[in-house]
Amino acid sequence: MISECASCGIKADMRCVGCLDAPEYHPGDAISTVYCSRTCQTQHWPQHKVRCHTLSRRIKLLRAAHIFKAALLNYREVLYDIGLERIELQDGALCLHQRLHAVTTRWQIVRFPAHLTTNVEHRDAALLNNQCTLAMALLGRLVRKLLKASTIEVLDIHIGKPRLPTRLVPGPDASQVLHTVLNVRPRLTGETWVVDTAGSQYGFRDVLVPFDKYIADTLGRIVSAPATYDSTETKDLDYYATLGFMNKTEAQQQNLCEERKARLHFARFVDQGVGEEVLRGSTVEWKDKPDEFAAGLKAHLMELVI
Repeated sequence: MISECASCGIKADMRCVGCLDAPEYHPGDAISTVYCSRTCQTQHWPQHKVRCHTLSRRIKLLRAAHIFKAALLNYREVLYDIGLERIELQDGALCLHQRLHAVTTRWQIVRFPAHLTTNVEHRDAALLNNQCTLAMALLGRLVRKLLKASTIEVLDIHIGKPRLPTRLVPGPDASQVLHTVLNVRPRLTGETWVVDTAGSQYGFRDVLVPFDKYIADTLGRIVSAPATYDSTETKDLDYYATLGFMNKTEAQQQNLCEERKARLHFARFVDQGVGEEVLRGSTVEWKDKPDEFAAGLKAHLMELVI
């Protein structure tokens, strides 16, 4: 694509790598800056650097959001806890037909039954149904490690317009259940983004969306004020351990113990195998990093089930 050099105005097609392929915050605000030569790029840097730094922060935020979702999906894929038997579209919803188990039954660690669907969106919806609480706890260490230059909050939202709702059958009506997302403000940008790692359960494809656009697209209603994101891997499990109805049987207690072990195993991977370098590189260099991250995490998690 031929455009005009931002420095001298002649026809040019060399794009600034530092801000190439940044996501839009407002429509049209992420168009790449073009130069005809390295000389012009260097001369124009004093005018371009603020915009370049803003767009490069967006790129890192988008990459981090994809890593977060990959972590959550692969955790669920390896350590799936639903007796899923069939996936089908019915009455405008994605129905997940499950086999219920008694509270006296130990949790069996199983791989997600991938043979039930070839549709990636349906698979992700099945993996992430009712998992935003898990997401907030499990991903805490990873989020803070990769987004330490941002202000991060949790936000409870009622989704008024799901693209494709997901329903467990048999199971309770979850249409009024709150959805929890991350409210992220990168430093020095004045921007607020929603990171929605579990949005696939509503048919939402994008894991990173500008805050105002997210609220408009989902007809979201904010239920409570944003709160500081301080979750640990086992925050929800610590709470469940105080609830009598979740600890009535030996099987329930052992299930919570096994889940705690899995969460801490995940945390070790974050501590030992993930650094800020996972977000670096050009678009071409970064392209394979999510798959490499997922493969490494999956191998680590499989140590629990081998």
